[in-house]
Amino acid sequence: MRLYKQILHLGIIALLLIFLSGQSTAGNRSGTTSATFLKIPTSARAVGIGGAQVAIANGVSSIPFNPAGMMTVSNYGVGFSYTSWFADIQHSFVGVVRNFPGIGAVGMSITMLTTGDIVETTPLFPEGTGRNFRASDYAFSLAYARQVTDQFRVGINAKYIKSYLFNTEVSAATFAFDIGTLYDIAILRSHIGVSLNNIGKDIKYLEEQSSIPTALRFGVLVDVLKEANHEVITTLQISRLNDAEEQYNLGAEYVFNNMVALRGGYKFAYDQEDFTGGLGLTMGRFGVDGTLDLAYNNFKYLPGTYSMTFELQF
Repeated sequence: MRLYKQILHLGIIALLLIFLSGQSTAGNRSGTTSATFLKIPTSARAVGIGGAQVAIANGVSSIPFNPAGMMTVSNYGVGFSYTSWFADIQHSFVGVVRNFPGIGAVGMSITMLTTGDIVETTPLFPEGTGRNFRASDYAFSLAYARQVTDQFRVGINAKYIKSYLFNTEVSAATFAFDIGTLYDIAILRSHIGVSLNNIGKDIKYLEEQSSIPTALRFGVLVDVLKEANHEVITTLQISRLNDAEEQYNLGAEYVFNNMVALRGGYKFAYDQEDFTGGLGLTMGRFGVDGTLDLAYNNFKYLPGTYSMTFELQF
């Protein structure tokens, strides 16, 4: 009966999120959304495990994709992530979390994407005007998470999105929010995550208006093996986006001696991305409550990208 109630509660939450995501339309609509920097993961662990991020959410880096993961921060937490994208594009994340006992966890973060110098061209000067410019995007977030029951966590993240197309001369802004949940089912040795990301108003550049990348994600993590020196988990995620067909992420992680992690995964129904891999190091053996994660994301016809995440708790 207890398991039945857990599944029933999770089903109600999933139906609610699906209802809220009614604006997400099926079908491939690539190139129809703006502020797509919000789709780049802020956790190297999530990248390495095939992008199946919603059910493995933990720590500071979970704020943008499933804020319920902040509840794994016991007191204070700080985190930093960096992704070297192609075409000299840099993607970064910085966040802090404070867990207040009996109240919940509060987090703040900034997600940034910046380009290198771009040569300005015009119809009169197709080879360049002699002037360079840069484009950049920012998301400033304030998040809250709470442990509702022993098995159920929920989080919400409000964000202000600011985008610059041409230095600071051409810009646009909007507001959005995320909501995420994590549900532990001990009897099945599994964790279920559901999130709804980037629900908000369209963003308008000059006279052009477009939606932001809304996504509904459902993921399952299963503890396949849990021994003193060996742990294996697998995770599967299904995503419904407003600019693409349904996408599927599959990944696995092996942890040796609670210190070193090896990760791998695959992305299905993606235009460009396919397999991923990564490494993780838990620094508890060195007297530091922190983690360092590295990951590689392969693209079919473009250069692969590298990600790094460093988190500390104290």
